[in-house]
Amino acid sequence: MKKNLILLTLAVMAMALSAGNSIFSYDGYPFRYYGKDIYSLGMGDTGASDIFRNNTGYGNPALHNLSNRSLFSTGILMGYNAYESRDDEDSQSSYVDNSLDLPHFSLSIPLKKHRLGFQFNSFASGVVANQRETILPDSTVILEKQEMDRYLYKIDLIYSVSLGRNNFGISGNYYFGHDVRSFSQDAGFGSFNAREELARSYKNPGLTLGYLRHYDKLAFGASYSPAAKLSGETVHTTIHGTNQIDYDYKLPSHYAFSVTTLPFRYVKIASDIHYETWKEDVGQEYEDGWKVGLGAAWEPKADYDGNFFLQIPLRAGISYRRLPFRVNANEVDELALSLGITIPLKGDVNRIDTGFQYIKRGDLEQNHLADSSFLLMFGFTGFDILSKAPNRTAPRDIPQKEDIRAW
Repeated sequence: MKKNLILLTLAVMAMALSAGNSIFSYDGYPFRYYGKDIYSLGMGDTGASDIFRNNTGYGNPALHNLSNRSLFSTGILMGYNAYESRDDEDSQSSYVDNSLDLPHFSLSIPLKKHRLGFQFNSFASGVVANQRETILPDSTVILEKQEMDRYLYKIDLIYSVSLGRNNFGISGNYYFGHDVRSFSQDAGFGSFNAREELARSYKNPGLTLGYLRHYDKLAFGASYSPAAKLSGETVHTTIHGTNQIDYDYKLPSHYAFSVTTLPFRYVKIASDIHYETWKEDVGQEYEDGWKVGLGAAWEPKADYDGNFFLQIPLRAGISYRRLPFRVNANEVDELALSLGITIPLKGDVNRIDTGFQYIKRGDLEQNHLADSSFLLMFGFTGFDILSKAPNRTAPRDIPQKEDIRAW
């Protein structure tokens, strides 16, 4: 129990730090998570129909089935981000930053053919900060600082039911987030100094529907989240005062399709497609966003008798994404490569998933901006915190056999 409380405390502490850093944060949300766990992120961000394991990523609520155990899962991404930029004078700059992100935290409880669950997601994010120093002819030094801080979180309350080979699921979603951008200029004397901040916050509920059909070696699923409008306010603060007005942020409809198959013994292949209708639901200044992923896993069982290194569960994947906004009048694309391994722990569901993810976003020639992320991934799954095997070692009275021969 102490270990479970420590993990839960670390997960809650990481929530305050969770954010994906990108140089494209000024233009929108460059980081987007689709409700997957660390295992799936190490397999090309695929597996929304992978029922062939204790899957704890519930972006498709119909996946919330098949295990008779209460499951707890969380994960952490951490690493470095390398930024590149090119200005109109063809001058190129670069910078390296670090980041820490908590992509998911989930808990699920089985009730016969039904399952109830909770999931917290870092739905989308973007954080970046930069500064520039300018020296005027009179030797005055001007320091300009800009910061962008975008978080959008999602909380899911999930219900699903398993009816034979068909699974149905529904989740009530609650979105909440903020968008804070600040600017400061400091030249060493008050009449020239300036500070300005534009802070937006928004929240509102949403809905996700899911379906999954599975066979012995094949499963496919789909999910749908209708467009949602998040309501909040904008607070504009300068050195002269504060102004506050209402603000709405729109989320597009989201469609997801997934296929998982077991073509050979110990081999699993999965493919996922995501599509978001930004242009129709949000505005013509956006492009529809999409992402495709393909992953493969090598998962030997306990009876596997072969090379020692091939006894380790391995997986790898690739994904390609089109972001919904343009930069320098051109589309922004994202390529991600990932690797992962699983370390089984004591117990039938406990495990640690580790992996590495490389993300290349944007093109310096077309967008004048680009970044690369090098992220280590750690996921913890299992740790049944709601049930415990009964202790049957306590002493007890054993009744004596009655002698009935006298009768």
